[in-house]
Amino acid sequence: MIYFISKHLCLLFFKIWFGLEARNLDRLPAKGGYLVVLNHASNLDPPILGMLTRRIPSYLAKSELFHNKLFAWWASHVGVMPINRDSVDRKALTRAINVLKNDEVMALFPEGTRTPDGNLQPGKPGVAMIAAQVNKPCLAAYIQGSFEAWPRGQKWPRRHKIILWMGHPFELPARDGMGAKEYYQACTDLFMEKIAEVKKEAEENTR
Repeated sequence: MIYFISKHLCLLFFKIWFGLEARNLDRLPAKGGYLVVLNHASNLDPPILGMLTRRIPSYLAKSELFHNKLFAWWASHVGVMPINRDSVDRKALTRAINVLKNDEVMALFPEGTRTPDGNLQPGKPGVAMIAAQVNKPCLAAYIQGSFEAWPRGQKWPRRHKIILWMGHPFELPARDGMGAKEYYQACTDLFMEKIAEVKKEAEENTR
């Protein structure tokens, strides 16, 4: 109940204020678990996928946010789980892996934090550490316009068109004898390459 109330209230606001739209949602699997990797440009990004799709995605959010009891209560009802970004948070990684193993949807940001300039940043290996433990489809998505609407350092969001673009499903690279650290980096590089491809598609279709 809390999730659906939050979803529809947010969707109403995003539609009115940002003209929120989506492209290529038909590329999402109809059933089964899958991982969506997205760019992270704004505090507006996390709820966008869930607002526009029927499935309920789970997310990881920095543990500092959960110091607020009201946020922690709300997050527990909408699929947001805490993660300590200062170290390898194995408890959070296990929770995310279990979401995918249970044939549910996980949405994660390989960059780890918001971009300071609107450009894609190098990915961090945390998402790869999750994806490598499960044999589930991966998809890249690009959120266009959220940086212009509410970048880091800006107090309040401004009106600006936001569009969620979905890419095609893809598989992780073959391990081919790579060690864990090398393989996580290969997966991370692939995530960012796929997000860049969707970004290019978005830019080519909105000129």
